[in-house]
Amino acid sequence: MITEALMVAILAFAACGHNKPPIRNPDFGLNVKQLVQRHGYPFENHTVVTKDGYILEIHRIPYGRNSIADGNRPPMLLIPGIMCSSVDWVNTGPEKALGFILADRGYDVWLGNTRGTTWSRRHIRLDPDRDKKEFWDYSFHEIGSYDLPAFIEHILNVTAHKRLFYAGHSQGTASLFVLASLKPHYNNKIRLSVALSPLAYAAHIRSPITLFIANFWSLVEAFVHTTQFYEVLPSTPLFGLLAQIFCNDYSPFQNSICAGIFYVAGGYSPDQLNTSLIPVIGSNTPSGSSMKQMQHYAQLYLSKSFRRYDYGGKINLEKYNQPTPPKYDLGKVTIPHLFYYGSNDLFSRKEDVDKTASELPNVIINKRIEGFNHLDSLWGIDAVKLIFNEVLEFMKQF
Repeated sequence: MITEALMVAILAFAACGHNKPPIRNPDFGLNVKQLVQRHGYPFENHTVVTKDGYILEIHRIPYGRNSIADGNRPPMLLIPGIMCSSVDWVNTGPEKALGFILADRGYDVWLGNTRGTTWSRRHIRLDPDRDKKEFWDYSFHEIGSYDLPAFIEHILNVTAHKRLFYAGHSQGTASLFVLASLKPHYNNKIRLSVALSPLAYAAHIRSPITLFIANFWSLVEAFVHTTQFYEVLPSTPLFGLLAQIFCNDYSPFQNSICAGIFYVAGGYSPDQLNTSLIPVIGSNTPSGSSMKQMQHYAQLYLSKSFRRYDYGGKINLEKYNQPTPPKYDLGKVTIPHLFYYGSNDLFSRKEDVDKTASELPNVIINKRIEGFNHLDSLWGIDAVKLIFNEVLEFMKQF
C-alpha cells in the first residue's frame, strides 16, 4: 500500500497539476520480441558462441508484415553502438525504424547483440557477476575480432548466402573496421556497409564522459580496479519506469531534463528528437557495456590514433611485441561504405570522420547532415528522409 501510494504521488508530481493522466505509448515496457511481434512482424531468436566463449543472441526478422518467407531475400546484419542492443533498430516503429523498413523492403534482417549487453550477458565458463574482471575484459576490439565473425558465419550458414549487407551505428562501425583490417577475408563476405555515425579516429571527440575519463585517466583506472566497476549501466526496468514517469508527454521535465540527457549523450538536436519516444527507448536502453570499452575510446582521443588497447609499455610488449599498441590498418578494409553523420555529433566529428574516410579505399559517400547528433542517424525524426531512403537506393546496386 505504501509503495502504491508513493507511485501515485510521483505520478501526480510528474504531471504537475495536469488533469490528463500521463500518456503511455503501447510500445513502452516491451522487450524486442514483444515489440517486433506487436507490430505484426515474425521474430526468431538465434544463439551463437564466440571462439572465446561468449554466448550471444541474434534476433531475426526474416520478412516483412505483408510478405512470406523467401530464401532469396538478401540477409543484412545490424550492429548497434555502445550500451545499445537489437531493440534499438526497431524501437521507433514501422516506417521509421531501419530494422522494420528493411524487412518490408525485402531483406532478411538480423539484429545483433554484442557481448555484455542485455541478451548476450553469458559465457560458457565465466559468470558476469562473480567473475567480473575476466568477463568484462573487452572493448570494441574483441567485438570485432570474435562477435562479428560468429554472427556473420551463422547468418551465412542459415541462409545459404555467400555474402550479406551490414549496418553499424557508432561502435558497430568501429568493430567492423577492426574485423576487416585484422581478418581481410571478411571483406569478401560483406556486400556493402552502412556506417551510421562512423567512429574510428576520435581526436576531436566532444563527449563529456569520454573527456572526463581521458583527463582523469589514472584516477578512473584506480577507481575501476578498486571498486570492480567493470560493468556500466546494465539494463534494468527502473530506467523505463523513470522515463515513463518523468518523460511522458504531460511531464514538465520531458523537454528539459529528459531531452537534456539525450543531448549530453549525443549532441544538441532539438529538431530531431521525438520526445514522445523517450519512455519506449528507456524501456531497453541503456543495455550495458564494459568500462574497458569507454576507456578504449578515451585512449583513442588521447593518442589521436585508431589503434588497439594500450595496457602500458610492459604488458604491451607481452601482448603486441612492441611498447605501443599497433594501429588498425584501414587500408585493408575494402568493403564499400556509406558514411552518414551529423554536424552536432559529439563523437563522430568532421575532422575524424574525414580522416577515417581518407584511409578507407572504398567510401562511396561521406555525408554530413546539418543538425543531426550522434543518435539521430538511428532515431532522428528525419532519418528516413535524409538517410534511409538513400541507403535503400544504394543497396539495390549491390
